[in-house]
Amino acid sequence: MSHIMLALTIAGMAAVTFGPRLVPTLFLAAAALPRPVVVWLRQVPPAVIAALLAPSLFAPAGTLDLGPGNPGLWLAVPTLLLAWWTRNFYLTIAFGIGSLALLRLVTGG
Repeated sequence: MSHIMLALTIAGMAAVTFGPRLVPTLFLAAAALPRPVVVWLRQVPPAVIAALLAPSLFAPAGTLDLGPGNPGLWLAVPTLLLAWWTRNFYLTIAFGIGSLALLRLVTGG
């Protein structure tokens, strides 16, 4: 691949990645959104995180596993309680990752 083609590929990927973020920001920055839209938009980040985590929590090996051999699922319970109680995204992520890492260190798995 030539340097020009590489540069055009990178520029195209940047435009495709940055464009969908920039356009709403430009058009909606000065607009006051209706309350139902704001309430709905607040639910998007938790929904995306849930969609990303659900397969690895409920089916880590590709099949449904709700048993005691699925530590990620059982560690998710106190992590979700912490998230609900504190409403702190970074603390919740740190607690979830830290507790799973500690469990794996202790159990050797």
